[in-house]
Amino acid sequence: MNIGCSSNAFSNYSLTSSIEIISKIGYDGIEIVLDEPHAFLPLQKNEITKIKESLSKNNLLVSNLNANTVLGWKNDFNGEKFEPSLSNSNQKLRSWRIEYTKQAIDLAHFLNSKSICITSGLIDVENTEQCLYLFRNSLIELGEYAEKKNVLIAIEYEPYLLIDNSEKVLKLLSNDFKNIGLNFDTCHAEVTKENLSKTISSFGQKIFHTHISDCKNNVHFHLIPGLGDINFNEMYHSLKNIGYDGYLTAELYPYSDNPEEATSKAFIYLKNLMN
Repeated sequence: MNIGCSSNAFSNYSLTSSIEIISKIGYDGIEIVLDEPHAFLPLQKNEITKIKESLSKNNLLVSNLNANTVLGWKNDFNGEKFEPSLSNSNQKLRSWRIEYTKQAIDLAHFLNSKSICITSGLIDVENTEQCLYLFRNSLIELGEYAEKKNVLIAIEYEPYLLIDNSEKVLKLLSNDFKNIGLNFDTCHAEVTKENLSKTISSFGQKIFHTHISDCKNNVHFHLIPGLGDINFNEMYHSLKNIGYDGYLTAELYPYSDNPEEATSKAFIYLKNLMN
């Protein structure tokens, strides 16, 4: 396994500065968030070239491209970061998000990122079944597109979303999507009171990427590993048992006021965990 760091902790920095800092700390890879302020799509050709050159210069790989949010979308949703989504009942808005995700897949192919992660969007209690149907259809289209680019799509579940627990992801994957799996987020698993080892075992090879942060008292707040209740030693060995060889990517966006300190502590923790 390798150690990655999400750029969302560095929302007060440019992407190139984030790449430099994350590399200096010692991380193997960076998860680039495809949203403001780092990489809201579409990017100009020269912007993509600049990112690739910065990665090469700093000997940093891309652990994942995070296409979960679109705060760069300025209309209709009053800053709601997950909308418009792949399950949105408005066909025009849903189509926009499908095309946005295809752009993310294209960028992953260009930057040699094995995966992108996505979410389902917010839950619509009155139209849950219809939204699930629309989300499945979006996945079919995106899965076929990503397969041609040799890119994996990892679904991330989160409280208050249409897909808010691992069981719902497993049910979706029963459709036998070849290249669609799970983005395993330790905080989200803990806050939904799941047994992390059982969840890991249930998905097996369908875990494509991980987000690492701690959680205390089942409160949805991404803590530096070691500051909460999660047994990371048990989690790590569970990942080893299924043959996971991807990234452990620290996701610490609550620490945007002092990301260098937080991500440095996380790196030391994860390095010691792996050793």
